[in-house]
Amino acid sequence: MRKLLICFYVLYVLNITYFSLTPIEHKISESIWDKAAHFIAYLLLVIIIKIVHKRFCYITCVITCCSYSFIIECIQHFIPNRMFDILDMLANVLGAILGIIIYYLIIEKFFNIRIGVAAKVVN
Repeated sequence: MRKLLICFYVLYVLNITYFSLTPIEHKISESIWDKAAHFIAYLLLVIIIKIVHKRFCYITCVITCCSYSFIIECIQHFIPNRMFDILDMLANVLGAILGIIIYYLIIEKFFNIRIGVAAKVVN
């Protein structure tokens, strides 16, 4: 199961990298849906990073996503019809922050409480 999760993680990062750095023939529209796609992509990325790298603290996961996002945005400056966009960076950072909050609230709190209750019932 762990190997499958790591494969999914690598494929997800490669997918984001490919779609972020592929030259495009037309100008990207600056719509709310573009920012929503960035937000969701990095929300999922930070959750996947935290699941794969269990020893990473929450801030390390967010910093990893923000650094990756910044590097991608900087490289886009040199690709035709792409550009560094601070609003994309903002959407990425907000997605990473909300993703780590969701991870904490759902996986850490909810599942640990349920596991703790089940352990008490068994004993």
